[in-house]
Amino acid sequence: MPSLARLFVAIITATSTVVVATAPAQWPLTGAVGPTTSTAAKRAVICNVLDYGGSIGSADIGPAILSAYTNCVQKASTATLYVPPGSYDMQTWVTLDDGNNWAFQMDGVITRTSTTGGHMIIVENANNFEMFSSTSAGAIQGAGYQCRNAGPRLLRIVTSTNWSVHDLIFVDSPEFHVIVQAGTNGELYNLAIRGTNLGGSDGIDISGANHWVHDIEVTNRDECVTVKSPASNFLIERLWCNQSGGSAIGSLSDGTAVENIIYRNVYTNGGNQMMMIKSNLGSGYVQNVLFQNFIGRGSAYGLDVDSYWSSQTPGTGAGVQLTNITFQNWDAEIVSDTRAPVQVICSDGAPCQKMTMTNVNMYVQSGTGVVKCRSAYGTGVACLKASGTTSYAAVTSTITLPAGYTNPPTLAGDLASGFATNSPIPIPTIPSTYYPGLAQISPLAKNIATTGAATTTAATTTKTTTTTTSTSTGTGTVPEYGQCGGCKSYRF
Repeated sequence: MPSLARLFVAIITATSTVVVATAPAQWPLTGAVGPTTSTAAKRAVICNVLDYGGSIGSADIGPAILSAYTNCVQKASTATLYVPPGSYDMQTWVTLDDGNNWAFQMDGVITRTSTTGGHMIIVENANNFEMFSSTSAGAIQGAGYQCRNAGPRLLRIVTSTNWSVHDLIFVDSPEFHVIVQAGTNGELYNLAIRGTNLGGSDGIDISGANHWVHDIEVTNRDECVTVKSPASNFLIERLWCNQSGGSAIGSLSDGTAVENIIYRNVYTNGGNQMMMIKSNLGSGYVQNVLFQNFIGRGSAYGLDVDSYWSSQTPGTGAGVQLTNITFQNWDAEIVSDTRAPVQVICSDGAPCQKMTMTNVNMYVQSGTGVVKCRSAYGTGVACLKASGTTSYAAVTSTITLPAGYTNPPTLAGDLASGFATNSPIPIPTIPSTYYPGLAQISPLAKNIATTGAATTTAATTTKTTTTTTSTSTGTGTVPEYGQCGGCKSYRF
């Protein structure tokens, strides 16, 4: 079997047809991702929250979720925890740990009403797990406008194996929206994330091994879909960073270990940047990474490698070593005339090696701009030096917008601006296209004909289960702006 390094070389030099082919087990993935049994198989037992103390319109659905999990899911060999369509408030956060062969079918809308920090829902040490909405309309409404950067995150998946999260909507978290901490063989897809126009509103932060992320829309002013260390063998594709801070690898510091990553078919509308690798000194490595088919409109920065990122506390090492990083097929016009559309600033103590840029067409609106490099070796832009191991001071070269240049295509749902920090953010509909000209990889769950037992159980239960219209706010007591706060036990 060929080595991963050889496979990396093969994929970036192959024909375009081969490179854009879609298959869940292709490199850089090392094997299958997602649950090992079907959704239908997990419906042998239905654990409906309405049978465990919950009710539609509940002031706190948290205890019912935990009870259904503890007294039903964990006592069955395979089961589905079911939140029927309707509106629910939530004041008690839940940790659902050590579950095997189960699903969380969340067809309702859950709205945060507690001032407690932490995470609204943590799924930890799960195996063969799936969290989804069968209607593609289930949502968590964080109502973060009431407590910016001081309340809970919405969802955290911790050290889980063979899992997926899909067809869900995450809105206005007081802090980050979705976090994947370590684990293996995960899949995130068909998600819509709507955050505010402010830092600290991360869309997806992900670490671990052998994860596939695809068909995601993110609106915020921080991370779109960002890889955190340690990370290996990720395929991340068909992202729509729609008025977002943009995607990244980082922040990176001491002990960084990131390798075998592909980002491809990424569309950024109105971003802080299209992609950033960010660190400030530190140690470790980022190697074998491909950024392919990036298009952008209205971004402040474009391609940004910054090993002296001023927003980060410096690490103790001489720098994170970047090696074999390829940028292929980039197209954008950057709105700022004072910022370099391509910037490769590497650590003097760990100069970047094998930085390859192919068909990278990045310009500024005024027509003339500069690209900037420091201690970076590679090919494709004039400021990169061909070979060497020593540091060098920042150098620039001029780029000129060619005559007749036209901006990349758009998507119909492109936003003109982000969402205000002090107003409610409405729950959107999950889109079916995330990159111009490409269909989504997996159809929305609502468009797949199923006859799951969860729906039948909800319809025949003796409890009141009348479906109500999902709304973006709950019915319980709403905390005032600035009330949220609490213990934060996780780093990102």
